[in-house]
Amino acid sequence: MLPTSAESRARTAGTTLTDASRPVLVRGGRLVDPSAGFDAVVDLLVEDGTVSRISKPFEAPARDASVVDADGLWLFPGLTDMHVHLREPGATASETVESGLRAAIAGGFTRVAAMPNTDPPVDTPARVAEMAERGRLAGTADLLVVGCVTRGRKGDAVADIGGMALAGAAAFSDDGSPVLDPGLLAEAMAAAGAAGRVFIQHAEITDLSRGGAVNLGPVSRELGLAGIPDSSETGAVALTLEAAMACGGRVHLTHLSLPGSVDLVREAADRGACATCDVTPHHLALDESEVLRSGACAKMNPPLRSARDREGLVERARAGRIDAVASDHAPHEARLKEAGLAGAPFGITGLETALPVTFDALGRMGAMSPLKMLSLFTTGPASILGVTCPSLAPGRPFEAVLFDPCEEWTPSRDNTRSRSTNTPFLGRTLRGRVRAVWKRRLVYIDGDFVP
Repeated sequence: MLPTSAESRARTAGTTLTDASRPVLVRGGRLVDPSAGFDAVVDLLVEDGTVSRISKPFEAPARDASVVDADGLWLFPGLTDMHVHLREPGATASETVESGLRAAIAGGFTRVAAMPNTDPPVDTPARVAEMAERGRLAGTADLLVVGCVTRGRKGDAVADIGGMALAGAAAFSDDGSPVLDPGLLAEAMAAAGAAGRVFIQHAEITDLSRGGAVNLGPVSRELGLAGIPDSSETGAVALTLEAAMACGGRVHLTHLSLPGSVDLVREAADRGACATCDVTPHHLALDESEVLRSGACAKMNPPLRSARDREGLVERARAGRIDAVASDHAPHEARLKEAGLAGAPFGITGLETALPVTFDALGRMGAMSPLKMLSLFTTGPASILGVTCPSLAPGRPFEAVLFDPCEEWTPSRDNTRSRSTNTPFLGRTLRGRVRAVWKRRLVYIDGDFVP
């Protein structure tokens, strides 16, 4: 059984689940595997770190296996987050590669794509290789390195995209500094396409959003703050899609906050553009009124929009018009967020809360199936990034998450793995929690990492 106390956790760690020589039998769990289109209660046997057999529930003989009682729990492949910020190098007081990847595992993500807005930015093959090595040394979640589109993220010359791809870059983006010059945009898309990589665009016309802190609307007026208009995002989406159609490039629009933006992407895809998009858990769950409750811990870019916009995003996600959910995990030291709404940096943490927040927004009351929801964290992002999606089919490596969809918990400064806690969900009761994570072997169980 899964251990339920520190004492039993320590006892188990020395005897059963961490013994790599013993088979593992996950008994009676709900196996949800989007890549296989599979959703059923089963027994799953793992031998030598590989899925060996799937059988009817509670029927597989235990033999000498370590048994995990998964009755009432979900078992699914390790998740992929295609948009995180790990702050290393340059802002390690807020996050490091090691702390960020541990937060990822605690949230059920066995691999994450790290954006290149570090100091210095990841804009050369050598820096890509350096970041990849940092990820390898951390030894937890797999790190996918996103390289810069332009040199220094300055938007004036395309970086060495081919060289960075050879060094292992998984995608390219100037996230936070959108590429808006049409000629440069087309050149960058073509270079990324030639390297077999996707171009990821942060959609923002900065001339329209400059100086804004929150959504342009009743909350910005109540607080007396400059607002960020819808047109800042939708205008950039339209410009980017036009360039993609013209040059035949592959583009991904990230963390969209408006239903109209999603519609533009879908319309372009219907016309033949190779275009995809993602949204964040917080844009699915919260609207601009959250700023009045949480202050700078609800300040992000793009901002939380109106209640109607939030509802529109949820509707489009349920209708299959959104390709992925990404956390946009953006940690900041507490002192930086204490500067107030006008002066605080944009961004919130999200790796450890992404699953329960998204499930609450999309799937309670049976509005969306677990299979469909989990595809937004598995097959969706893997397809966009062009990487193999983990699967729990027989013969595949056991890269899996055991999840309790009903457990309630409260994020706090004491139970987070990230170095930062700048989130509006701090102190709020969430439902659904990761119980265990395997990457061939057990690496995390009930809040503890296994050496």
